[in-house]
Amino acid sequence: MNLNTGGTPHSIERDPFDQLMDLYEQNYILIRRLLGDLRRLAPGDEFTLGFSVIARVTERGRFTLEMTFTDHEVLDSRQRPVTLRVRIYLDARSAELHDPRHPASCLQADRSECNQARQSRNRMLQRWLLARLRRH
Repeated sequence: MNLNTGGTPHSIERDPFDQLMDLYEQNYILIRRLLGDLRRLAPGDEFTLGFSVIARVTERGRFTLEMTFTDHEVLDSRQRPVTLRVRIYLDARSAELHDPRHPASCLQADRSECNQARQSRNRMLQRWLLARLRRH
């Protein structure tokens, strides 16, 4: 956490990167609440969450897990179910909504814009996970 010494002695300004890491950690905790011990999951594992969501493990590495959550209640602009791609870092206990365009677009964009986009995406994931937990 960055402490801003330029303001009043009692003001603390949080670094946007620290905020993003906190969000990733919170998302990891929410996914664990939905699915239990993530270390036991293997590629191909599939779970139904409620009536409308299918969670599926697509890839597994030593320290990472990739999952998709397909929500049949939420439709995209083409009226297809929305699929969220989530990368879980088991060693860091964090999870992020993965954007396949992210690496290339972030290299060309301003770092603060990238962090804002990541925060926005992952706040949406957090809201979605919280809604699933309320229904589960």
